[in-house]
Amino acid sequence: MRALVLTALVLMATGAATPSPHWSVTDPGQGPVSLPQGDTPARELGGITWDSGTRYYAVSDKLGTVFPLSIELNRRDGTIGHASIAPGILLPGSTDLEGVAVDRAHATVLVSDEVGPTIREYRLADGRLVRSISVPAVYRTARTNLSLESLSLAPDRPNLWAANEETLVRDGPLSSAEGGSVVRLQRFDAERPAGQWAYVTDPLLGDILREGRDIESSGVADVVALPGGGLLVLERAFGAGGLRNRLYEVDFAGATDVAALPSLAGATYQPVHKRLLWEHRFTDINYEGAALGPQLADGGYSLILISDDGHHQRQALYALVVRRR
Repeated sequence: MRALVLTALVLMATGAATPSPHWSVTDPGQGPVSLPQGDTPARELGGITWDSGTRYYAVSDKLGTVFPLSIELNRRDGTIGHASIAPGILLPGSTDLEGVAVDRAHATVLVSDEVGPTIREYRLADGRLVRSISVPAVYRTARTNLSLESLSLAPDRPNLWAANEETLVRDGPLSSAEGGSVVRLQRFDAERPAGQWAYVTDPLLGDILREGRDIESSGVADVVALPGGGLLVLERAFGAGGLRNRLYEVDFAGATDVAALPSLAGATYQPVHKRLLWEHRFTDINYEGAALGPQLADGGYSLILISDDGHHQRQALYALVVRRR
């Protein structure tokens, strides 16, 4: 996977990429599944990726480590039978890991670090750094802790996708009760930038302490590349209504390539469209990561969410199923 496409949430609706087909998301009704630490120090897991069989990997945003997971699935309905965490692999130089994607062909993982921000590739065998992937300079204007939050490698093509969580400083204000935040979706083709698109997140979920934004948030938590070029966005909002997750399908038809725009504030452009596929609210579980898993008996695909247990939240998984319409 030396030819990468870093595409933070978008499938190009021009000649360079095929518009995504329509997808649906089904909840089998299992609900949150506990993910115990076992005898590992695993905590604050913010990103997840499927390798093969029952093997997944998750990254910690505090430990600079990737942890192998074993997740046994029921191939009939996509529910989780058993899940556990194995001892982690330290990734030198990592600070605040949020997104992860496994490259099976080279036995490596790619991780997005909010500090920098940077994207790096490491060997799974020993955690040795293979290389760093340059991201466009515009991402250096990311707000603290709202930078590259997501990463996903397409299952049937050498395309890597990523997205910043909320708007860059030069692109406009943060999300509010009145409106969402505009995020840049960046694609790299053969390790070179190949366009950017704008994606608008949802507004805040309600005031908690006082009127206006203080501890509330609303942004992109992860992206999921689908077979055939489709893309899902996992949005997370925190406010008076609790912790809310939504999964959107991205539609790139008519969207503007904004790569040449140094600032989106006041600029004229067409953002991508999005279609809501699934929504759920939680009281004490903060789902930050999502991974497309194996194909199920009926032709659908497993989709696993993972939560960050920071700030007294629960560490858990959530099983969904993605199908073509």
